[in-house]
Amino acid sequence: MSEAQKATKEVAPKKEAKVPVKMDLEALSGQGTENITARDTRLPLLKILYSNSPVLDEDDGKYNDKAKQGDIYNEITGTLYKAKEGVLAVPCHYNNTFNEWQDRGESLGRPVAIHTDPTIMTKTTRGDDGKDRLPNGNYVEDTGNHFVQLLNENYEPMEMALIPMKSTQKKKSKLWNSMIISRKIKGKSGMFVPPSWSQVYRLKATKESNSQNSWYGWLIEFDSILDPAKNLDGLQTSKSFYESCKKQDIFSKVAFEEEGKTNTKKVGDNEATPF
Repeated sequence: MSEAQKATKEVAPKKEAKVPVKMDLEALSGQGTENITARDTRLPLLKILYSNSPVLDEDDGKYNDKAKQGDIYNEITGTLYKAKEGVLAVPCHYNNTFNEWQDRGESLGRPVAIHTDPTIMTKTTRGDDGKDRLPNGNYVEDTGNHFVQLLNENYEPMEMALIPMKSTQKKKSKLWNSMIISRKIKGKSGMFVPPSWSQVYRLKATKESNSQNSWYGWLIEFDSILDPAKNLDGLQTSKSFYESCKKQDIFSKVAFEEEGKTNTKKVGDNEATPF
């Protein structure tokens, strides 16, 4: 290399590395979803995984190699919560329904009808399979529906979901309701029951059994009351979900399809059925 070439190389300007452009995603929150309304979304089921769950089937597209029986699973987001660790949940709304189902193979993937009048049960007879059958051949399940706001371990709102409790888990539903209405704290005018949407519970799954079967059921533990001074965002989100459940036909938003797919055991074997 000549002296002139060396000199040219030494004085040649260095190319500056391109600096990544910073983007504030928080400031752009909501872009692309302007036209998505409540009618365009689905409310997931939060359920305990059983042996017949698609998530545990290696040949199913929903298979998750990290999932085990007893784990708690969000049907839409795919979020998995381990049975022993559980998840924090705020019970925002509750109602009891009598869900009418067709048998597998005939089912549309969701209840044929969701009845609110308990007298529907007087029209049923107990079939040989242990199911409460209507004259049309469909069966009815007495179901406690818990609409919950899930929180992370910092008590920040994450996902909303429905937990339907039926069969052997209906007693857990009643227990949870009793815990909610029995919880009292001291206010300016004395003791009072705080709104359910301010109460936090840890939901886990535990193994249960009888003389014929074993299954996983809900384990419900009181955790805390959300403090407005520390958890205002969580309280506002839970209250908003409560109000939404009260105002609209919330069941039309529920993703029942997977419930229908795994609802295959006889009610006589209901300890092994989902929920």
